[in-house]
Amino acid sequence: MKDSLSLIEQSCDGKRPSRIPLFDIFQNDAVIEFYGKGKLDGKSDAAVMIAAAGAALDGTRYLSPPYPDGMTFTDKAGNLYATARWTSWVTKHAHATDAEWKQWLPSHIEELASRAFPTDGEKMTEMTRERELNAGLNGSLFIHCTPSAAINDLLFGYRCGLDVFPYLWMDERDLVMRWLKAITNDNLRQIDLTAHRETSSLAMIYSDVAYHGKLMFSPAMMKEMLFFEDIAAICDSCHRKGLKVIFHSDGYVMEILDDLVAAGIDGLNPLEKAAGMDIYDIRRRYPRLILVGGVDVSHLLPFGTTAEVRAETRRLIECTGAEGRLLIGSSTEVGNDVPLDNYRAFHDEVMKG
Repeated sequence: MKDSLSLIEQSCDGKRPSRIPLFDIFQNDAVIEFYGKGKLDGKSDAAVMIAAAGAALDGTRYLSPPYPDGMTFTDKAGNLYATARWTSWVTKHAHATDAEWKQWLPSHIEELASRAFPTDGEKMTEMTRERELNAGLNGSLFIHCTPSAAINDLLFGYRCGLDVFPYLWMDERDLVMRWLKAITNDNLRQIDLTAHRETSSLAMIYSDVAYHGKLMFSPAMMKEMLFFEDIAAICDSCHRKGLKVIFHSDGYVMEILDDLVAAGIDGLNPLEKAAGMDIYDIRRRYPRLILVGGVDVSHLLPFGTTAEVRAETRRLIECTGAEGRLLIGSSTEVGNDVPLDNYRAFHDEVMKG
């Protein structure tokens, strides 16, 4: 059994381990079936997913198998989803207009405020579940993923999207702020339930707040929404449990990276090159930041040659991981557009040490 936990902890502590640990999310049939030594045929997909992650990776945060054909589901807010293999989308929103949101929100805020903190028994059950999951990963680490920041939960969890949210923000700012604070408090309860040093040395927190080349909101608006205070509260809760905190956002977040570091994040993921994130510049500017991801999965892994993949992987390891603080992996997740040969070239180069 490989000692992934030791590799990850050494790297996160700023020590160059015997090889750089490999972190990723698999949503690629060929890669999963190759490393998992089984078929994604709907019979034992979860077991094949876990076997693949255990064989190929040192850490992951997402182990959900593909959706069955024709599956639909309803989320916590009542939105109806359709699915296709590795993706899903909303087909019917629970609340379609700002008027419907205004009517629903007061009772929902009261519901969030009335939720109790988890009991010791609930915490023990969750710890047991994650221990059992880690035991099936052949020494690889399932990295705990906390609830998202409140604005991310508001936009994408409850699906109050960017078509409706600006109207609510302008017309009902006090109500929206009450909602954001209620979501933050509820998320901190969930962290108390699920974030434990006994099962993971890292916590992955997330808030997709950026596009390619720019943020969804101005930094000034993010401060007004108490975004950085929310991140600081999540970091503080995880730090008190002995966990280092990796912040995830797709897109270009350089405008707020100083604010995120000041809020307490220890690392950054996924470092999306196609969005304008330059991992080499980030390493120079933030030498103590743990970098998680960084290998371009928009162009290099899908369309590069195996030689190009190997060369860039080696360059990235030497230039950004010379003193550890690197968990190398794709710049989002390994999707079906990545050829198996290219992923194997990347994986084998990392395994050389």
